This record gives sequence, structure tokens and C-alpha cells, in this order.
Amino acid sequence: MAGMKKEFQLNSGKTCQLIRIRNDLIPNYYILAFSRVQGEPSSEEVTEMLVIGTEKAQQLAFDYIRDREAFTLLYSGYSARREKGWHIHIVLLGNRWRKAWLYFVLAGKNLLQALNIRKDDAPRI
Repeated sequence: MAGMKKEFQLNSGKTCQLIRIRNDLIPNYYILAFSRVQGEPSSEEVTEMLVIGTEKAQQLAFDYIRDREAFTLLYSGYSARREKGWHIHIVLLGNRWRKAWLYFVLAGKNLLQALNIRKDDAPRI
């Protein structure tokens, strides 16, 4: 599924895209994204995207790991995210060590942002 990008239409008529992210530190990484040009999603669209994200994560986990529950979904609210635009992170895991590695990488990334070593465009509250 290299370079995968798949679009889904929401009940509102707006769309979201499932995009495979190539990242050496976090393998099997995808984002389900709501395009910034559509504005912020409504609460109904957020709920629908979470359902789509869960269903796609289960299918991807089964396709690659043969375990429908071997994934993690991460959602960062507006004030906690670095990138603009609404999105859900989907990471296929497979075992507890991979989950531990994921949290280690995320902790390092957030620490670098907190120390202003890595760009952080989240609003200051």
C-alpha cells in the first residue's frame, strides 16, 4: 500500500482522506485527515471520522498483522496538536514493545516541541 491515499465522503458531503505516512521511527503509520480547506469538522463529522478511523484501523491491522485489534488511534484536540487541520493518527502495533516504542517517540517529539527545539504551531492558552 505504498503511497496509499484513499478518500471517504462523510454524510455532510465533506470528505476525509486516509493517508499512509512514511516514517522510519513509526512504521505502519496512517492519518485520517479532514482537509483544512473545509474548516473545522462539526461534532457529527468528528464522530463519523472516528468510526471510519476505527474501521479502517481494524481492517489494516488484520491485513498486515492478522489481528484486528493490533492498533492504536490517537486524536489531538486543537490546542494539543502541532499540525493545523483535524486528523486521527492510526498506528498498527502488533505487540507491547511496538506500543512502548510509539509512546517513547511521541514523548520525545512533544518534549522537543515544549523546549522550542521543534516547531509547534498549537495555540497558546
